[in-house]
Amino acid sequence: MFDRTRVRPGMDILGSDGDRVGTVKEVRTSDFLANRSMQRDIYIPFDSIMDVTGDTVRLNIPASQVDDMGWPSPSLTGSQNPPSTTSY
Repeated sequence: MFDRTRVRPGMDILGSDGDRVGTVKEVRTSDFLANRSMQRDIYIPFDSIMDVTGDTVRLNIPASQVDDMGWPSPSLTGSQNPPSTTSY
C-alpha cells in the first residue's frame, strides 16, 4: 500500500497515460476521494497509485479505465443513512 501521507487535498490526479482524472478532495485510511469535473466523485484505493511527484498523483491505470474499476462513489445526499419512509 502507498504511504497515504504523501497524498493531500488539492493534488492533481492523472492516469498512467497522463490524462487528467481530477483532483484529490479528501484522504481517508485506505483510499482518497477524487473530485471529477462533470462526473461523480469516486474513491480511489491507494494501491492504484503508481507514483506521487510534487503536486501530482499518477495512477497505475489509464484515465479512461477509472470508471470501469467499480470503485465506490459517495452518496448523492451526503448521508450514510438511507432516507426514511413515512406512511400515512
